[in-house]
Amino acid sequence: MGKPGNKSERKGFFGSIGSFFKWFGRNRRIQVIFFILVFSLPVFLIIYGIVLPVKNYKPSPSDSGPAADTSASGSVSLNEEQLAIVTKIIPRESEKAFQQARLGLAEKDSIYMVLNVPDRLLLLEIKGVTVKKTRIVDIEISNSFSLISHENLLPWISQPFSLERDLSTIPKSPIVVKQAPKDTIEAAKMSTKPAPPDSTNVFYTLYFDRNLVLEIEQTDPLEVGATEKVETYQKIKRKESTRSVFQLLKNPQQTDQPMRIKLLISDAEARAIYRAVPTKTHLILKM
Repeated sequence: MGKPGNKSERKGFFGSIGSFFKWFGRNRRIQVIFFILVFSLPVFLIIYGIVLPVKNYKPSPSDSGPAADTSASGSVSLNEEQLAIVTKIIPRESEKAFQQARLGLAEKDSIYMVLNVPDRLLLLEIKGVTVKKTRIVDIEISNSFSLISHENLLPWISQPFSLERDLSTIPKSPIVVKQAPKDTIEAAKMSTKPAPPDSTNVFYTLYFDRNLVLEIEQTDPLEVGATEKVETYQKIKRKESTRSVFQLLKNPQQTDQPMRIKLLISDAEARAIYRAVPTKTHLILKM
């Protein structure tokens, strides 16, 4: 049996809660204030932390170069005929910028990446020749892209992006350790079969200049018993995302917000692409 003192304490506690809700239910003014605060807080966070920063963000074509000219980027009313003409011009300008960037990298003797978003293709090219073509299973594009005007986005994608660093669950160059044979007889007995591929799940992020972030993940289910590196990778990405949100809340006018694109492709294709591209590769983006 419980002590009488404990029962009275619990009864008094629940009685206080009941009294509070009765008072709250009778006080209409307090209810209005409460609901205004509840609904205004998330609206404030969304506007202040997401809408305003994205609206004010104007990506420049380079970190050191001048930003795009936005003096004439105000709201302009177009009739149907003018709108039809603009609708035709925009894809042609994007195609021209894409081909010019492609032509510039074709003069180099290094492998580079081409991300064709409309056709869902990720290509590896060298001197203008496609050496690998990967079909993208699914693609997720940050909402920031849709909120940026064509006048600001065009100069940003008109130049190739340069890879600055990466984060991955797999090594760039796998190392196979073998013990050297003592003589030719022992060497003949050793297996000549190629080493099996590592069983690590494939998740990696490529950080390019001008704030472009390309995340690539496998579509295959995670391999049981090999998820430790994936968990570490996802933990780092969560910290990165949280830090980005706090930076936005602290300074909504900042111009270095990450522009994220996430690709889902097969395990084998993701692994091959990561290990094929140089550490200082370039990327051409077609939107």
